[in-house]
Parts: sequence; C-alpha cells; structure tokens
Amino acid sequence: MQVLKNYKFSIILLAGVLLGAIAGTIMGEKSAVLQPFADVFLNMVFVIIVPLVFVSIAGSIASMTNLKKLGKILGIFFLVVVVTGIITAVLALITGLIFNPALNAEVSFGEAVQEQAASSLDIVGLITVSDFVELLSLKHMMALIVFAILFGISVSSIGEEGAPVSKLLHSLSSVLNKIVSIVMYYAPVGIACYFATLIGKVGNQIVWSVARASIIYVAFCILFFILFSFLATYFGGGKTGIKRFWKSIWLPLTTAMGTCSSTACIPVNRLAVKQMGIPDEIGDIIVPLGANMHKNGVVAVQMIKILFMFGIFNMTMDPGDMVKAVLVALISGIIVGTIPSGGFIGELFICTAFGFPMEAVPILVILGTITDPLCTMVNVTGDPAISMVISRIIEGKNWIKQKIGAVTQA
Repeated sequence: MQVLKNYKFSIILLAGVLLGAIAGTIMGEKSAVLQPFADVFLNMVFVIIVPLVFVSIAGSIASMTNLKKLGKILGIFFLVVVVTGIITAVLALITGLIFNPALNAEVSFGEAVQEQAASSLDIVGLITVSDFVELLSLKHMMALIVFAILFGISVSSIGEEGAPVSKLLHSLSSVLNKIVSIVMYYAPVGIACYFATLIGKVGNQIVWSVARASIIYVAFCILFFILFSFLATYFGGGKTGIKRFWKSIWLPLTTAMGTCSSTACIPVNRLAVKQMGIPDEIGDIIVPLGANMHKNGVVAVQMIKILFMFGIFNMTMDPGDMVKAVLVALISGIIVGTIPSGGFIGELFICTAFGFPMEAVPILVILGTITDPLCTMVNVTGDPAISMVISRIIEGKNWIKQKIGAVTQA
C-alpha cells in the first residue's frame, strides 16, 4: 500500500500515456479533436516558463555568497555536457554502424527546402537580444538565461543592498512553484490527449525505411536511459540517489514524452530535483540550463539521422566523417530548439555539414517527429541525473545523507 501511495501520481500519468496511445491508434486522424485539450495543458506550462526560469536562476545565484562556487557549478556543467555528449554520440555511432538504420531503405524525396540560410549558426542571436521585451519569449531562452545569470551575480555582489531583491526572488519562486503544482493536476489529461494526437498524426507516415531507423533509435534510447540513469545517480548519490531518482522521475518522464518539449518540462523537472533532495542552488541552475544545452537524446538522434542519410546515398563513412558526425551531433545537442519540432535547424545543419541535398530534409523531419517522444525523454531525465553528479562533486560524497538529515531535523 505504501508503494501505491508513493507512486500514485506516476501510475496515473502512465495510465494516461497508455490510454492516449490506445485512443490515437483507434481514432487515427480523428484524434485531432483532442488537440485543444492537449494545447491547454502545454499553453499553461509555457506561460509559466519564462518567469520561472528567470526567478529560479537569478534567485539561486543571488543567494550565493560564494561566487567561486557558482563558477565551479557552471564549469562542471559545461564539462559534463561535452563529455556525456561525446560519449552519447560515439555509442549511437557504434549502434548505427552495427545495425545500419538505412538497411534496404527505399526513400523518395519530396520538394526541396528553400530556407538554407536558416542553417547558419548565429551565436550573437543565440545568447543576446536587441530589446528587453524579446527576453520574454520562449524563442530566446538562452538569452534569458544569460541575463538571469548576470542579474543574479549583480544582486549577490552588492551585498546587503541586494538582500531585499534576493528575498523577493525567493518568494516569487515559491509562488511559481505553487502554480506549477496546481497546473499538474491537469497533467494526466493533457498528456493523454497529446499522446492520442501524436499517434494519430504519425501513424500513417511510418514506412519501413523510416520505421527501421526509428526502432533502432527507440531501443538505443531505452537502454541508454536506464544505463545512464543508474550510473549517474549511483555515482552522484549511491543507492539512496538511485531510489530517490526513480521515485521522482516519472512526472518529468511522462511529461517529456507527452509534450515533446524540454522547455515544457522545466517546471516539473524542478519539482523532481527538489523531491530528490538536490540542493536548490544546483538544481535551480542546472535544470533550465540543461533543458537548453544538455540534450543527449538530440545528440543520439542526430547521429542516427546522419548514418541513415549515408546509407540512403550509399556513401561510406570514413574516420574523418565519423569525427565530423560526432561534432555535428554534439553541437546539434546544444543549439537545437527546445520546443516541439524545434530540431528543424538540426536537419539543415546535417545537410549543410555533409553536403546532402535539401530534398532530404522532409524525411529527416518525419524521422525526428516519430522519435521525438523518446528523444525528449532522454533529454529531460538526464538533467536530474547530472544534477546528482554535480551535487556530489560540489557538496562532497555524503551530500545526500546530509540533505536527508537536515530535512529530518527540520
């Protein structure tokens, strides 16, 4: 009975996913009538994200008295992003070389995509905007994060004068967390409707050539998720870390698969890391940053797409191509969008990097759409896992025991 009590909401969410998948299979394209119910959930979540990201990052940094610690957290985070991204890309490369996602593929390309200029990477536009109002858009999340970090550092560095602002940010964070908890009551319905409409849309698009690549990727994601989660949480928090992770990860996991948006999962992922006992000054920084930059699911799917295109065009991948593929996949994991279908720039990046014709983009988009639920799941669940790793490095080996002790005494 205690197990059912602890996992009650997770079971309800999983039941919603299952019912949604069944409904989508039965209803087919008629499942589109459920789209408004799904959109209500996602819209409510998206409205919260901009203030939540700003308040959580700025508030966590503002409350820090040791800015060297902040530098250490960010430095370790960026190192983890690169290292785990390279490992993911290499594992996906090996998987694709063994199982060949393009085996016996028969693909005919549709109309050419004309927006080739969109594939260029605009670093300035990625991290800055020309008007403050533009920071309030989901399209400029990285710029918002940069501004939030600068704001938090400024508040912390002015000492007592910044104390009221720091307290206000903390209060706003509590209010926004309460809003998130209220919105989550609707989560099972919204996620069920999203799954129904997703299955209804892509069901008729699955042909054998694309389905094979998708199946290989899905199998890779499931195995990678289980292995990465266990290794990262065991290193980060031992057996206690593993238990806390698996007890609290189901809401982010199902939300990720239902919405196909890392951004939409920021609120629920913040709730999860708090339940896991991860320090706020780490979780509140890593979760928003991770949603934008730590996307191993994207890294893996980009590698599968590259191998798929090599197979379609009967091209042999030499060592130089393999290195380039790893770099393209790693960079894609950092720059692609965090909203549904936000990986479009990633498809263009692949074509321009390897010289594939732009006519190939529609096929890559279909492949990306089919694999998006599992891709987003790997992206989102990886952030609490690496938060545990960073907590151990920053706070010491026994951080989780100390955290539990502090909560018990309180």
